[in-house]
Amino acid sequence: MSAELGPPEGEAIADDLLILFRRNPRPTFEQVRDSCDGAEIVDAAPHPLANAVRGVIELRRAGLTFDLAGLAPGPAVPIPDLGGAELDDAIAQDGTRALSLRVGPHIAAGRRTLAVLREWFALARGIGQRLGAEGICWVPGGVAIGMEGLARHLDSWAARGDVPVSLLASFRPTIDGALQSHGLHTFTGQELRIEPPLQRGEGDGLARLLFTHLFYAGKQTQSGQLTAPDGHPLRIEPSADGRYVRVTSG
Repeated sequence: MSAELGPPEGEAIADDLLILFRRNPRPTFEQVRDSCDGAEIVDAAPHPLANAVRGVIELRRAGLTFDLAGLAPGPAVPIPDLGGAELDDAIAQDGTRALSLRVGPHIAAGRRTLAVLREWFALARGIGQRLGAEGICWVPGGVAIGMEGLARHLDSWAARGDVPVSLLASFRPTIDGALQSHGLHTFTGQELRIEPPLQRGEGDGLARLLFTHLFYAGKQTQSGQLTAPDGHPLRIEPSADGRYVRVTSG
């Protein structure tokens, strides 16, 4: 374990992954310690570091350190406005309280890699199941999902090895009829925007495929060509301000 909790001075680590509680109160340090003691969700550690005033406890999984913040009786972690997000049936924003599972300062640089993300979400699942959470929220993608849904997505991720798009991003229609991602920016610095002519009422299947492609390809600085699953040619190009990757027929 590291010698202290929290990021180095001057470096902020965002509350990206929240564990949500509605019917049950926020757990205490003692409850987390007791629920994790001997459990496979964390590495064996005799004395997890804690800061009772800040309501933070350090946990280790697969050799990676994470800080669980917002424990009672310390201050709660605020839940951001998820306006426009499609909430899981098990989650309602009103009356919900949150813990934040933060990457530790030693792995912060790798927080966008699949290896860290996999252990990060798996630890959130284990904690949530043992402490009676309603679900989790991946804030950068505006994704809020119940514990049962989280378990299904993580099991599918483990079985198939695909990028877990449903956990990392949401896709919302714009006023002009395009479909835009929320969450890709965290990994590439750009969001995906599928222009209206390509929206044929087929859901977000194409968006998920393109998200996966761009997740691996990284930031786009030049125009390029792709082929849709149905063989239709696609053109991708960065917007003039570089904030979006626009996808059109082409």
